[in-house]
Amino acid sequence: MSRLIVGIVQASYTTQPLENIDKTYSLIKKNYREADLIILPEYSMTNPLIIKDPEKVYEISEYPTSSKYLPGIARIANEYGVNILVHFIEKTDKPPLTKSTSILVTSRGEILPVYNKIHLFDAYGFRESTYFEPGKSLSKLISVNGFQLAFAICYDIRFPELFRSYALLGAHAVIIQSGWVRGPLKEEILDKLASSRAHENTMYIILANQTGEMFTGRSGVFNPWGYRELDLGIDEKYSEHTLTLSEVEKAREVLPLIKQSADRWDIKFKPR
Repeated sequence: MSRLIVGIVQASYTTQPLENIDKTYSLIKKNYREADLIILPEYSMTNPLIIKDPEKVYEISEYPTSSKYLPGIARIANEYGVNILVHFIEKTDKPPLTKSTSILVTSRGEILPVYNKIHLFDAYGFRESTYFEPGKSLSKLISVNGFQLAFAICYDIRFPELFRSYALLGAHAVIIQSGWVRGPLKEEILDKLASSRAHENTMYIILANQTGEMFTGRSGVFNPWGYRELDLGIDEKYSEHTLTLSEVEKAREVLPLIKQSADRWDIKFKPR
């Protein structure tokens, strides 16, 4: 039986990248057991919403090939023999704009950019487009232990067409790195959106979210039936959870939404 053990880091991060490496390491060290993939939340390198100055964010941003932040994550990945998904503020040649990027740091130290955030958080009085240029393509699909994994970042969860596109490409799970800002009923909104994306695409949704004064917490795992299997609450913590490929296969057999969608709209479905 194919299974994937994910480790989720939920924390309140500062604007200082090297401080944030120390916090990440401390949380993982306390409770790491056997995860295949560890996921850090959005803004776990630095937080533009706190800095509030595109020029200063650009100064902190880095190119992946010359980063001071990523080698610190790579040392953790090497120590535990685990892959780590980080959120990275990637420098561009169009100052002051940067990219909101998901990067997979492998246990062998490889640095693999897998996604640039498509839907920027220009809502609730925030304007991420002040800091970032939007991504232009779907994430890469990465295979880990037989699971086809796709990637999204925070505000993306409000756009169901992105997740349906991943499902049609054969994704079994989508990993979402998030900094879900607090507000009236925002925890409930996040829970319902994640549940809906899981159910309507018969896939796992894995959510790594920040917590603290600015963010809601409530990271967790939603199974292919749309039920929440793991809830990290609001405290800083690291937790592991096991996903099984057979659960995705069973859900897609009983509830063949993806095949029916592909047939109805004459779209090619690529089950893997």
